[in-house]
Formats: sequence, C-alpha cells, structure tokens
Amino acid sequence: MENTAFGTRERALLLGLMTLGGTASNPELRAHVGDALDGEPRRRVNKRALVTSEKLGRSYHHTLTEEGWAWCVTELEGSAPDRGGSLGRTLYGVLRVIKGYLDAADLSLAEFVVKAREGETAVSGDLTKAIRDAYWHLAREPQDWVLLTDLRAQLEDAPREEVDEALRQLEQLPDVHLVPEADQKILTDEDRHAAVLIGGVRKHLLAIEAR
Repeated sequence: MENTAFGTRERALLLGLMTLGGTASNPELRAHVGDALDGEPRRRVNKRALVTSEKLGRSYHHTLTEEGWAWCVTELEGSAPDRGGSLGRTLYGVLRVIKGYLDAADLSLAEFVVKAREGETAVSGDLTKAIRDAYWHLAREPQDWVLLTDLRAQLEDAPREEVDEALRQLEQLPDVHLVPEADQKILTDEDRHAAVLIGGVRKHLLAIEAR
C-alpha cells in the first residue's frame, strides 16, 4: 500500500480516527485533532476504501475499514511529512516504537487501540451519560440553562476532576453548551465553587439542545 499519496492533513485525520478506536463523527474528530474529515480528503479516503462515511443528522460519521487499519499499520513505519518539522519526525519516531512493541507483543494495532481506549473512556463515558441524565432530570425542556451547582448535586460522589473533564469533553459537541452566568452578582459561593474552568473561563450553566 502506498501511503505517501496522502498529505499531512489526510494522514493526521486517518491516524486521529485510528486513535479514537476507528470510528468517530466529525465533531469528535474536530475536538480530537482540530480538523474534520470532509470535502476532498473525505472523498479521497472513501474512494480508496480506507474509510466509510455516513451522514447522520448534520454531521458525517466515519469508520475505518480493514484497508484503513492496514494503512495505519503501514504508516507506523512511515516517514514524517516533508514539512512536519521536528515535531513530525518525533511523532513518527514514536509510531515506530509502537510498531516494535506490537510486533514483540504479537498484538494487532486495533487490539492495542481498543485496550488503550477502554482504560481512558470507561469512567468518562459513564460520566458523560450520567451528566446528560442529570441534565434531563433538572431541565424542563431542551436548551434550558441548568446551574452546575444543581447538576453536581445529582452526580453524588463522582470525583470533581473527572466530572470537570467529562464536562470539557461534552462542551466540544455541537449540542452541548456551557457558559458563564451573565450576572455574576447573583452567584452564590456554592455556584462559584461548582463552576468548571474551560479555556481560562469559569462556566456556571449547562444547556443541551435535545435528547
């Protein structure tokens, strides 16, 4: 398989999709790698049967095919893009180390990624669902603003740091919104403590567009 036919953007998107377990929506890709698989890059990887893409709602959802996983395995031994600089060369050095480990452990790339993601997302995945459930318990209708003070009370003993991280992940999705309270004077000390810090801004209110 000739991997060098792809430029930096397509390589980043394919490898990013791989690290997400081989399946992700464009909003998830954008949150993860800062870009979405759309336009000509999507058409190219679809044409080469590396990725299948299905439009669900307003966004595409992508899945690596067997050929796509094989492309990623080959890329582990590839060379950095010409304009990748020192970071690109370092990244591809890390990919070669991963390939060496997989060979020594007799482990497929897909198995390695799935095991790694199981460790990463078991807690956050449960928490993001718990946050959504808590929101719908408190909200009267979609897009109602709910104080994080009230939301956290619904989550009982969930660790503060894990709840914060789950909120940050949720905010990257197009149907979830976190904002500061516009009238800071009405905030209680409890409200200020319940805020989540995102991008240097303390956010106190959560809204979700639809179930």
